[in-house]
Amino acid sequence: MEEIYTLAAVVILVVILLSASMHDLRSREVPDIHWAAICAVGIVMMIISILDGTVTVQRIMILIGSIMIIADILYDRDLPQYAEILFYGTLAVMFMYPVMTAMDDTFVVSSLAIPICYLLFVVLFFGGMIKGGADVKCLISLAIIFPMYPVLYGYPIIGVPEPIISSTISFPLAVLLYASLFSLILMVPLVVRNIRLGDTRFPNMLIGYRMRSEDVEGHHVWPMGDGAEEDGKVWVTPKIPFIIPITAAVVFTMFVGNLIFLI
Repeated sequence: MEEIYTLAAVVILVVILLSASMHDLRSREVPDIHWAAICAVGIVMMIISILDGTVTVQRIMILIGSIMIIADILYDRDLPQYAEILFYGTLAVMFMYPVMTAMDDTFVVSSLAIPICYLLFVVLFFGGMIKGGADVKCLISLAIIFPMYPVLYGYPIIGVPEPIISSTISFPLAVLLYASLFSLILMVPLVVRNIRLGDTRFPNMLIGYRMRSEDVEGHHVWPMGDGAEEDGKVWVTPKIPFIIPITAAVVFTMFVGNLIFLI
């Protein structure tokens, strides 16, 4: 029965990601309804898992903490500082108490990827290493629906190790890794183009290209560096619709697995 639930979640996830990819490709914007839907499926899966086993305070706290994370990424709010402190303090307790008291519970261990990925992806976003708000919401949503690698009818091909190991390099982290690699592959034609045109300024040639300064506005690009022009042109880096590599990485990781586990 568990595989049926997992299969349904996988199908729903892929369909939602394909829809999100189309939005990202067209406008570089993805409505939040996509992430709300993924998170809703994740919460349902979590409730089923709790009810299928022993209902404990620690498991309920993780469920509540996960719902708080969803609220944090999906709802804009303008709360006073004390309310924000109370919110994040409560959120921390929702995960810290189960970790301190129930690390022998497989559910608790498997759920560790949720707060870890949430913190990591938020830090990467504010550090500028994940550019789009939709991208970070997508990755956090993946942690909600599949904190652990989905195992389904013999897939992924590469076996998933025990939770202690697989929660360290969790499914959402593997997706980010392979999505980043797929994005780099997309940049290869860009490098070839720059070499052909003689635009070999390093490292700009690896991540961007030159275009006329008056043409920048209205294109899906970010200006690079200090905006200095060369022959009326500026270096820009394309706004890659990152949801597309994420979707490819999800499918790859679900069916092939994490290559790191081969080491």
